[in-house]
Amino acid sequence: MTRLDLSSLALFLKVVDSGSLSRAAQQSHIALSAASRRISLLEEEFGVALLHRKPTGVEATGAGQALASHVRQLLRDIDQMRAELTDYAQGAKGHVRLRANVSAMGQSLPDELATFSQQYPDIKLEIREYVSRDILQTLREGSADVGIVTGTAQLAGLRAYPYCADRLVAILPRQHPWRKKKAQFADLLDYDIIGLESNTNIHRAMEAAAATAGKPLRLRIQVRSFEVVCRMIEAGFGIGILPEGVVQRFRREWALRFVALTDAWAERSMFVCVREEAMPLPTRKLVEHLLKRPLSTSEAQGGSPN
Repeated sequence: MTRLDLSSLALFLKVVDSGSLSRAAQQSHIALSAASRRISLLEEEFGVALLHRKPTGVEATGAGQALASHVRQLLRDIDQMRAELTDYAQGAKGHVRLRANVSAMGQSLPDELATFSQQYPDIKLEIREYVSRDILQTLREGSADVGIVTGTAQLAGLRAYPYCADRLVAILPRQHPWRKKKAQFADLLDYDIIGLESNTNIHRAMEAAAATAGKPLRLRIQVRSFEVVCRMIEAGFGIGILPEGVVQRFRREWALRFVALTDAWAERSMFVCVREEAMPLPTRKLVEHLLKRPLSTSEAQGGSPN
């Protein structure tokens, strides 16, 4: 593997993206002959052709496409590594990668993270929003340190600490004909639904409830954010099912009504999740801050939550 260097891999990716060896050589500020030699060495290293040479340029082979995908991820990881080490060089004493779902990000989590950063300015937080299923995957892969998810499914192999309630309610325009303060979701299936993307827990719960009721889910519009769901509801396009805590502020700003759902699946919980291993001190400090309690020695070293 002595010939497998980052410069050659970066050059190869430029060749694939540009479809031209000469253009990639220019971008890399090396001679065309040197660029060609580097690509040949890569092909010798892997024992497979990486490029199809054509009169109009080059095109990645199947193996070349696979390598390009790996190189892109490798270069992203290296950029992340450099950024993290730069934080340490500038005085940071810790780095925590937090992944949270949209329900958590839309409620009190941003304020809690702001408070944490004020208390621990030497701990760098890297925060990204994913759906719960993807958060659990990043934890298992080791590309995240702390995750905040909704529900208890698929938590095997992880430690989960109760974080907060996340009750779902029906959101209606104020002039909607449904006037009762409570409803089963089945009672609302005769109305058009404004929903989130299909990979969210809320969407899957609505699909399951509609199937159980034997009624179609009249999904009229799908959008990516709670705010847009509320805007479309206010405009009269339908009703929505959202976490009550997230849309409280929208209720005050816009002409919306909340209707309590009596379905058991509407009563949800959120959890702070980590891997089943000893927590580094920065990770432990963040988890304790979110839980508003200190962890026991057993918990911090990989034991089960009390």
